[in-house]
Amino acid sequence: MLPAPSSERWKPLRAGLVDMFYYDQEEFWFHDGRLLLRGNNGTGKSKVLALTLPFLLDGDLAPHRVEPDGDRQKRMEWNLLLGGKHPSPERLGYTWLEFGRRAADGSEEFRTIGCGLKAVAGRGIARHWFFITSQRPGAELRLLPDSRVPLTREKLREEIGSRGFVYDRAADYRRAVDEHLFGLGAHRYEALVNLLIQLRQPQLSKKPDEKLLSRALTEALPPLSPGLVTTVAEAFRGLDEERDALRSLADAQQAATDFLGHYRRYAKVAAKRKAAGPRLTQSRYEQLGRDLAAAEEAFTAAQQQLDEARGELTALEEQRAELEARRDALRADPAMRDAERLEQLRQDAERKEKAARDREDDRDRQASQVRKYDGRAGQAAHQAGTARDKLAEALREAADASADARCAQQHRTALA
Repeated sequence: MLPAPSSERWKPLRAGLVDMFYYDQEEFWFHDGRLLLRGNNGTGKSKVLALTLPFLLDGDLAPHRVEPDGDRQKRMEWNLLLGGKHPSPERLGYTWLEFGRRAADGSEEFRTIGCGLKAVAGRGIARHWFFITSQRPGAELRLLPDSRVPLTREKLREEIGSRGFVYDRAADYRRAVDEHLFGLGAHRYEALVNLLIQLRQPQLSKKPDEKLLSRALTEALPPLSPGLVTTVAEAFRGLDEERDALRSLADAQQAATDFLGHYRRYAKVAAKRKAAGPRLTQSRYEQLGRDLAAAEEAFTAAQQQLDEARGELTALEEQRAELEARRDALRADPAMRDAERLEQLRQDAERKEKAARDREDDRDRQASQVRKYDGRAGQAAHQAGTARDKLAEALREAADASADARCAQQHRTALA
């Protein structure tokens, strides 16, 4: 059994022909995976390529796939019998290609693929077989032993043993080559072989033509399945629909952005206009608050003055009662009968009476002042009540205006 391939790439190392065309046993060495054949016309350069690449990757003996020029008259048996010029009526030969690579651990690995062909005059290719092995042609695998007779299929199978496989069908051989060398899969491997067949056409190199090369590459591609074409078409149709939807969304976004810009300006103006009423009401409320504070202060001062006037009036009343009592006591005294004493008393009484009248006048003035202060206090209380009513009305108007302007919460927070 062959070991499983690693991730390193295989490179062609040697190609060889055994008892094919005009060659008995010939090897062609590659350098870094490349091979250059030089020689005059007719020396067999094209035959070497026709019998090695891409034939050993394809395994199809049809002339249009083997011959570079695609001539269907050049049959495979001609490469063995030389169109009847070979001295033997039958001939057996091999074509092989060796690949190699260096594994990750530094060891070297090799793979040899090849095809054995037996042609018989009058019958064409009587039999053909393919092989793949890890043996290297030469010391390990001798396709042309000392007897100078190439190995038959059975001898080749014995020579390879457990180090390779022999196939009779080209399809099995292609699958094995892909598995052990490339790992592309059936469809990709077939496309690769078809591409190589198209690219090796002589006319592509003799007269470079980009259209011809493009057509050759196109023809080398495998046909697409209808299901795949349908899937791709649906995908593209979906892309078109998504592109239209995306364009519609972009237009809607732009329209919304433009509208939002205009609406923001409108909302600012409208909010400013709506806020004019609450701001005016707030100003009135603040002014009424200041007026109410001033009225309350005036009322307090008037009340204090009223209390002082009432206290002074009470003291005058007490003094008047005392003086009247003294006057009555003096009138009842016998000494008052004395004229001088009486005059003195009269004068004293006049003075006292005058003083009492003055006191009464003062009392009247104080009473008038008290009545005046009482009137002013009543007026201040009336003004304070009116101011409270105006303040309540202003608060209601401010609440209504803030509700219309949708800033009631901010208004309540400011009042708090």
